Amino acid sequence: MYANCDILNKTSIGVKMNLDNINPFIRYAKLHTHYDEQKKNRICYDCRLFFITSGEGSLLANGQNYKISNNTAIFLPPKSQYSFSFKDNDSVKIFVLNFDLTDKFSEHKHSIGTATESDFNIAKFLDYSLPQEFQTIIVKNNTLSFLEDIESCVNLFLQKPMLYRSLSSGFLKVALIKLLQEINSESNEDKLVQNIQDYIRRHYDSAELSNLTIAKRFNYHPYHLSRLMKAHTKKTLHNYLIDYRIHMAKNFLTTTTLNVTTIAEKTGFPSYTYFIKTFREKTGVSPLQYRKSHTNIGF
Repeated sequence: MYANCDILNKTSIGVKMNLDNINPFIRYAKLHTHYDEQKKNRICYDCRLFFITSGEGSLLANGQNYKISNNTAIFLPPKSQYSFSFKDNDSVKIFVLNFDLTDKFSEHKHSIGTATESDFNIAKFLDYSLPQEFQTIIVKNNTLSFLEDIESCVNLFLQKPMLYRSLSSGFLKVALIKLLQEINSESNEDKLVQNIQDYIRRHYDSAELSNLTIAKRFNYHPYHLSRLMKAHTKKTLHNYLIDYRIHMAKNFLTTTTLNVTTIAEKTGFPSYTYFIKTFREKTGVSPLQYRKSHTNIGF
């Protein structure tokens, strides 16, 4: 990827930093209202934070493609190789910040800039140990939680009032922490949805299984879990449960000779009548009609 991988991948030296003691030192902060397309990939010497308020396209970073659109936040650690591609360069509005996560190199007050593979100068790289959370690329779509912090940070840096470096650094730190909080929250939600799906797969045959019992099992309000399932699966909690039961009923109908009443019981429907009604609503046919037209002929 780089001209000299052995040099660029060397281990950082110094005391390991944690989130509590990051102290961003900003060298460049500006809102760009146009994107000048680069023909070659860029390599950053220090950290980058991009916040795209307008523009759709893609980011290629360290060999991986990311879809980007309005309100996408991007963090790149030093040595990241990247390039942007936008559908309309003239419609792009993007906040750009260059900084360290420490003030250890505050004597370097001006932008260090970027490089290409051919002109990367290792002597410009300011080597220090980043917190683990900021050692990898972060791309977060559809976020607005820290836009005000970014705007305040950039405005202070450009206007340069008294103590502007400390003030802008504080706003940037808040924005970075909020970004991590959103990423962690999203990850936790993914895990919760997966656990709910697994629970339904294991207990769908119980007539007692419902929004309320599932919510009690995971210690959340039913409305919250339903909203979460809708966001992640495009189905409410109730619809996800019903659809899974219908899916299993179809399996029983096509792979066994069990009668419809037994299948209704085995898939957790409280009554034969409710099963027939729901099955018809979901498939457009009765269970027996479905069985006749989907006979398992083997292989």
